[in-house]
Amino acid sequence: NDYGPKVDLALIMPLRVATFNIRGPANPPPNDQKSREPRIRKTIEDNQFDLFGVQEAFRKEQTAHIEAMPGYARIDGGNKTFKGWSRRDSIFYRTDRLELLDQGIFMLSEKPDSPGSKGWDCAEARLAVWAKFKDKINGKIFFHYNTHLDHVGKLAKRNGVELIVSHAEKNAAGCPVILTGDFNSTPRSKVYAHVSSKLKDAAKISEAPAVGPDFTFHAFGRGRSWYVDYIFVSSGIRVISHRIIDTLIDGKYPSDHYPVIAELVWE
Repeated sequence: NDYGPKVDLALIMPLRVATFNIRGPANPPPNDQKSREPRIRKTIEDNQFDLFGVQEAFRKEQTAHIEAMPGYARIDGGNKTFKGWSRRDSIFYRTDRLELLDQGIFMLSEKPDSPGSKGWDCAEARLAVWAKFKDKINGKIFFHYNTHLDHVGKLAKRNGVELIVSHAEKNAAGCPVILTGDFNSTPRSKVYAHVSSKLKDAAKISEAPAVGPDFTFHAFGRGRSWYVDYIFVSSGIRVISHRIIDTLIDGKYPSDHYPVIAELVWE
């Protein structure tokens, strides 16, 4: 009735945003791509991702099985000249929750509009995909950027992330911004310091204590581990919870990175 307490649907239904490096198809069983596909899907289903960026989706089959999941759509920047590049850092979203308004893609290089261009001291060509969305619950407009920074080039990481942040500042024009990705940089790195001077690490501002291990890359449980996967947010966004999802599926890893999820609400 009209006299009952007003309920903020955005608090009841926070936006569940994730970043997930799904690992390129390079391992023998049980960690080969085909064996891991059901584990990847179950991770997405069990954690009810509303919006997520993937990394290392080098082949069509790596995203096709996710696209086949009911309720999800994939975007890759919508620029046909980037065909062959755009898929690797695709963004997925639930169509019942979000409306896509715009999208784009650019290389992390001195020639951002040139597909496949390598920037600075990059070992590999790197890029960012972005999307503009409307939250169907409350009409809020926001932007999501997804990327995978280089694993070698220090200058490429720094300049690449500066390119993303400056692009977002101009493009979003005051709207909230979410940045997800594998940054190949630890929390003690200069790259992390630079990003977190512009945006906020969701783990650091979560209203509930952040949950999970102190690393995201685990190499299928072998060798060294690092914290390199992040969700960053701009002002205008509250972080209700943050979790590094270290759940195994039937005792096996979905990927060599743990996905990271945060529950977000609009301020």
